[in-house]
Amino acid sequence: MKSLILLNILLIVCLFGCLGSQQTATQPMEPGTSSAEKEAASVLAVLELSTPKTTYTTQETIPLELQIQNGQFDLLVPISSVTAPSAFKQLTVTDSNGVVVKMKKPIPLPSTLKTLYKDGKTLRCVQGFDMKAELKQKVSLKDLLSHYELEPGNYTVKLAIVLEVYNEFLEDQHPQIIELQQDIMRIQNNRNPQFTPEAKKEAISYTQDQIDVIREKYKDELQNIYLPLPSFRGKATLESNTVSITIE
Repeated sequence: MKSLILLNILLIVCLFGCLGSQQTATQPMEPGTSSAEKEAASVLAVLELSTPKTTYTTQETIPLELQIQNGQFDLLVPISSVTAPSAFKQLTVTDSNGVVVKMKKPIPLPSTLKTLYKDGKTLRCVQGFDMKAELKQKVSLKDLLSHYELEPGNYTVKLAIVLEVYNEFLEDQHPQIIELQQDIMRIQNNRNPQFTPEAKKEAISYTQDQIDVIREKYKDELQNIYLPLPSFRGKATLESNTVSITIE
């Protein structure tokens, strides 16, 4: 019961955008933060950005590693938010003068939208990730210099992630299943008076049996989950620690 109450607090606070300022575990809360916000923040993920060393030459690659430490609840989030390289899309690189360096090569964002069927209805979905409680998810960016043109000097690097939270997921569907679901919709919408209710019921039952056979046949391949867009409940902007590097 306590876990359910805390999860409800998280979703309610997210809906009103109150979590936008919650960043890392080491960052203090703003004065006047409500107890609900504090309790909700305690279950959010913490971002820890790192690089193997602090000094590089212009001929070296500069790898970055991000560890995403989830809190105490399972969260359904878009997979693009927590997997490489798209997790690094909101990197901020700042030089020693405080000037933000413009990204020369945008980090590619995968197309993760898909239309699935549930209860005879179409649902637009985004590919999801079941971020289990206490999970430590590690993602890597091979080379910072692939996306930024950095001259010798001192820089700081920081990362932000907009973590969207959903409360429902659907299992992936094989293309043949999607076609058969469309057939069921056409059967249901058929207004031909010669197509009796009994015939409709029999046709739908036969088509559903085909769906079950295909689902069983391809069950090992259909491992992805998808989050229906209407099940979106809120989002929070999380920020990592700051990493300092020197390029010689």
